[in-house]
Amino acid sequence: MNARVAVRSARSAGVVWLGVALLVGCAQPDLSGVQQFVATTQKTTPLKKLDPPPTIKPYEPFAYTAQGIKDPFVLAPFAQEEELELPQELVAQSPNYKGPRPDPNRVREELEKYSLGSLKMMGTFRMGGGGELWALVLAPDNVVHRVQKNNYLGTNHGKIVGITEQRVELKEIVPEGPGRWQEREAFLSLTQ
Repeated sequence: MNARVAVRSARSAGVVWLGVALLVGCAQPDLSGVQQFVATTQKTTPLKKLDPPPTIKPYEPFAYTAQGIKDPFVLAPFAQEEELELPQELVAQSPNYKGPRPDPNRVREELEKYSLGSLKMMGTFRMGGGGELWALVLAPDNVVHRVQKNNYLGTNHGKIVGITEQRVELKEIVPEGPGRWQEREAFLSLTQ
């Protein structure tokens, strides 16, 4: 019983002190000294002109297009999975070949350094609410990339030809023999 009385009296004392603090804060003190100080400071302090802000150069994006030299963002050959590509010497042996073949001058995209089996489709979205369907693809380095139709995936020149809510459809160009290539369909399904 004594503990309840002590808590009640402590609570009452706290409420009284809070009330006193609020009433003191509401009092109207004489502010004429402060107002006079502010007025004299404003009159005696000279105004200094500010320097104009620096001009900002517009940002120009940079695309890494150094063909023929080592790309610092590509894994070393000993660390990559084996690709199905044939050396350029074999391609040159069939100069009359008119079938499909990969474009050797095309700039490689980020997701082309991973095999298709190591990529995972995580979902889809529409840019701007009602536009074309984009897919979200998780790379082995745990970075999620957004891709759309005509982007490339995988090590076999896989061009995205369609995106649905459930999968990304690709056309890959794989070697069929010395200097010959064939197109094949592949897909990347939504990971559950």
